[in-house]
Amino acid sequence: MASLLLTNGYVVTVDAERRVIERGWIAVEGNSIAAIGAMSELGEHSAAETIDLGGKLVLPGFVNGHNHHWGSLFKNTGEGLLLEDWLAQVALPLGAQLGDADLEVAGYLGAIEQIRTGTTCSLNHVILTHDADSIEAMVRPVVEVGVRQLVTKELRETPDPPFSDRHPAVPHVRDRERELALAAEVIDRFDGRGGLIHMGLAIETGANWMLHNTSSEEIIAAGVELAERRGLKITNHCSSTTPWLSVAEFERQTGGGEIDYLDRLGALSDRWVFAHVLHLKRRELDQIAGCGASVVVNPVSNAYSCVGLPPMRALFEAGMPIGLGSDGTYVNCSPDMVEQMKFAALTGNATHFDPTLMTAERVIEMATIGSATAIGLDHLIGSLEVGKRADLAVFDLSRAHATVGNRPIAALVFSAHGTDVDTVVVDGEVVLRDGRLVRFADERAVLAEARVRAREAIERAGLDRRVFVPWRVGAGAGG
Repeated sequence: MASLLLTNGYVVTVDAERRVIERGWIAVEGNSIAAIGAMSELGEHSAAETIDLGGKLVLPGFVNGHNHHWGSLFKNTGEGLLLEDWLAQVALPLGAQLGDADLEVAGYLGAIEQIRTGTTCSLNHVILTHDADSIEAMVRPVVEVGVRQLVTKELRETPDPPFSDRHPAVPHVRDRERELALAAEVIDRFDGRGGLIHMGLAIETGANWMLHNTSSEEIIAAGVELAERRGLKITNHCSSTTPWLSVAEFERQTGGGEIDYLDRLGALSDRWVFAHVLHLKRRELDQIAGCGASVVVNPVSNAYSCVGLPPMRALFEAGMPIGLGSDGTYVNCSPDMVEQMKFAALTGNATHFDPTLMTAERVIEMATIGSATAIGLDHLIGSLEVGKRADLAVFDLSRAHATVGNRPIAALVFSAHGTDVDTVVVDGEVVLRDGRLVRFADERAVLAEARVRAREAIERAGLDRRVFVPWRVGAGAGG
């Protein structure tokens, strides 16, 4: 007997054949999908719990391929700044204010808002400097709320001599031996926690981070070796900054682009997940594809910080796995993957003057199996197939703004919102039902505490005069 049976759903599998079953069912046993079929073939299946979906659309839970969970506390703080200025003036000063209790609240909030928009897994790209206790503070809420996450432990070492004299080379808090030992300890401690946590690494090799002397060549090489030995993915920010500022300065200093730099170090590997990839040369895209690495695009974030939009046609032609992400909500303002899909489709088509480049199907692929493949979890999630984990989201497209939808897949991308999610299952467990969180009862308390902690951190960082402004003088046509 199945533990859970979902019936009468419009089932979008995103499997290898891209099957769509207009009246279908899904049987779950334990944490995995046991069977999928048409209602005409259901027969006498029985289950401990049966949910009649009433024609709602069910698809793999979205996989957010690039996010920073602590950014959930700081939505709408970075408007009107280029990325370099935003990092220096907003993101890093705010991050410096956070203790473990703040990280824990941000972890709860990030997990809640993802479940409530149909995301069942995200890559949490860690950029702050952490120890085992602060990683615990981030991981515990994720497991408690019940969402899947790939947590990437940062590796840092200040280069000696400095990579650049643009910024002072501040020595890192741990030497290389201790840094690598802590990473190994954290991976062993948290990988597999609650059946939901997967561990990886974050090594910053992008232009702005290198110009800030964040990573030495030695830590890059050691991190790649650790990732290959342990089968870990490595995330980083790649070609993600302003082309005439950090990108141009990096190219002047190194004589090439960011992928060229890694290639010269002998550090290219299929372990890399390159986030953003806005301004790479075509040869660099071919290098990414050639070494088996992957990319995750974040067009809403890129537009927010005015750094450009991803070269989608070139990425598709190069042939590497392509995922979709929101980036941190402090440089996007929403983790809603439905919003990310719509924006990706519209801006991709408009940028390339091709209304057929970014179809509803293509962006759904990017937000599910594409991201799952990019972050190395496609053997577990990203499509509805027998044997894979039961991570899925059910959307109600009967509400006024999505009616008359005419074509359900297109209605999901272009008419619906992430908040139209009705039911979410993660690892075989129902975590959202009829729009209500099932296993976590303290949502209101978390939201209230998040508001207080966010305001206090903003005030400590001295950013209250920037953020808490009802109307900016000179803003807009009528300012």
